[in-house]
Amino acid sequence: MDALRELLLIVHLAGMAVLLGGFVLTLMAGERRMVPAIFHGAEIQVVTGLVLWWADHLDHRHPPVPKLLTKLVIALVVTGLAHANRRRDPVPVGLFLGTFALACTNVGIAYGWK
Repeated sequence: MDALRELLLIVHLAGMAVLLGGFVLTLMAGERRMVPAIFHGAEIQVVTGLVLWWADHLDHRHPPVPKLLTKLVIALVVTGLAHANRRRDPVPVGLFLGTFALACTNVGIAYGWK
């Protein structure tokens, strides 16, 4: 089970890199669009996060439920905003930066909330 959990964690972190990288590269290009990297990265984060939670329960690990629920809600909001605005060109600056800030907040919660 540890090997599965480690593999899931690697895919989860790769999803985070794709998500945040999509935002940064889009900003560096001077655009504000929800590119496929953003919404696919967000989807990977949600799916692998849920499977990691399931794997932890099978392994009798008990991560803090309020932390995981907070992260899940934020991840679902990021995913929803990315999908809902993927055809807008350009995305309003507040919406784009707010979605990016939420994704960054989720990273902060992951590493800062013990």
